[in-house]
Amino acid sequence: MAKLPTRKYSPRRSREERREQLLDAALKIVDSQGFGAFSIEAVAREAGLAKTVVYASFDNPQELLRALVDRELDRAVADLAAAIPRPPYEDPASVLQQALLQVLRSARLRPATWRIFVLPADGMPPAARANVEHHHARFLLQIEPLVFWGLERMGLRHLDAELTTSILIAGAEHGIRLALTDPQHFSDERLITFATELVATFVAPRQQGDA
Repeated sequence: MAKLPTRKYSPRRSREERREQLLDAALKIVDSQGFGAFSIEAVAREAGLAKTVVYASFDNPQELLRALVDRELDRAVADLAAAIPRPPYEDPASVLQQALLQVLRSARLRPATWRIFVLPADGMPPAARANVEHHHARFLLQIEPLVFWGLERMGLRHLDAELTTSILIAGAEHGIRLALTDPQHFSDERLITFATELVATFVAPRQQGDA
């Protein structure tokens, strides 16, 4: 008598572990194919599970997608917070160098997470895009006091700290985009050297004037 094929069952997991598994599957889909490819069916297929298992963890596609964006943005914001040097600070160039190096390392460790933050895929739902902007605004507020300190230290207190922060963050985000899309051409060393030398061009004339 022929032996019937054994049906494969997904190993039992806690509710939290299952949610993380599904979010990982959703992230892979969004990162590789864009938000347009996202669906409960696609997530179930990527995770190797039945749709009923997905619905047992998330009531609808919107809830799953919202949870995905929230998780990845929380990770990115945590990476950013960890990258900001703690006082006492040394000099602005050193602070920028340390922060940028840490952020670039984080982006290379979690490229899919950071692509959502700096390279949003086509078709990102308006609610998810609004969430990205909300986190972005939060980080600007967190970093502005440090930028204000740097401007005072360089004798540039006449510059608008809020606008300077926005420009610095925009430049850093573009550097991360370059590192993620063309890592061979835009190495960490090249990006950090440029940022450090850029700060030095502002500091040197001030130091000479004070001499």
